[in-house]
Amino acid sequence: MGARVPDEDARGAASEEGAGPVIRVERGHEPEGLEAIRKAEVKRLAAIVRKAPPRATDFGNKYNIARRDLWKAQGRTCCYCECRVDRLYNDVEHFRPKTRAYRGGDRPTHGYWWLAWTWENLLFACPRCNRRHKKNKFPLARGSGILPTGHSPPGPERALLIDPSGKDDPVDHIQFVPLHQAGKREKWIPVARGGSRRGKRTIHVLKLDRPALVTDYGDHVADLVNHHVKEIRDAIRAGDGRAVAKAWRIALKRLFHSRQVFQALSHDVLDHHFPLAIRQQWDLTLARPARAAR
Repeated sequence: MGARVPDEDARGAASEEGAGPVIRVERGHEPEGLEAIRKAEVKRLAAIVRKAPPRATDFGNKYNIARRDLWKAQGRTCCYCECRVDRLYNDVEHFRPKTRAYRGGDRPTHGYWWLAWTWENLLFACPRCNRRHKKNKFPLARGSGILPTGHSPPGPERALLIDPSGKDDPVDHIQFVPLHQAGKREKWIPVARGGSRRGKRTIHVLKLDRPALVTDYGDHVADLVNHHVKEIRDAIRAGDGRAVAKAWRIALKRLFHSRQVFQALSHDVLDHHFPLAIRQQWDLTLARPARAAR
């Protein structure tokens, strides 16, 4: 049996509340010292670029001053897959690649070297997402212009990757749906919401549906989320409004605290089992997941 796909009316309702593997990140103010580093390093790189395209070794690692702040703002999780990550052994990720960029063709062209120390271009990612999958990829929509050197994004660019800290909410583009297979444990997989091209490309580039992650998703649901689903469902069947509210409140506290992994998955599991009509009936609120600097 394939993944459950809601009908048109259900999709419309779900799009107001659902979530995907990538959730919004509110990174807060840039770290003290980053502005001074940016001014000096951009000037230094500009001199290099005038003679030849920059190499990875030309950048150094002074942007790592942002590592701790990004890690904390993201709840100690990867900005893309939401797995828990260690601050010391993982990456400051450049959303727009610094050295060179694959924008859709077979060969890379110049990167966004002047944004290598820009707070709004920095994220914190696990090696699997950053080094193995995203790498230098930054696909643009067909016919899109390219951001001129020295300019601030987005300019004429129409990026196909979802920026977790950008103006667009990832919720609008990616969601989890259950996949039922006879005799096997239910799986939860990320799909493009409403056929979103950006959602589809983001899942493809970052391999957010890779087998190891799908296994982790399933473990999270089986080991944590399903317990709360059962508690809420039992209270609803008993018609006990106070018990429903209490079970719901405990679920939200446990599943969406600042350092919890897979909040987007937990959100969509709750939305699947307790859709908007049921939540309205029992006066239950399910906010969109997001991580903010603390």
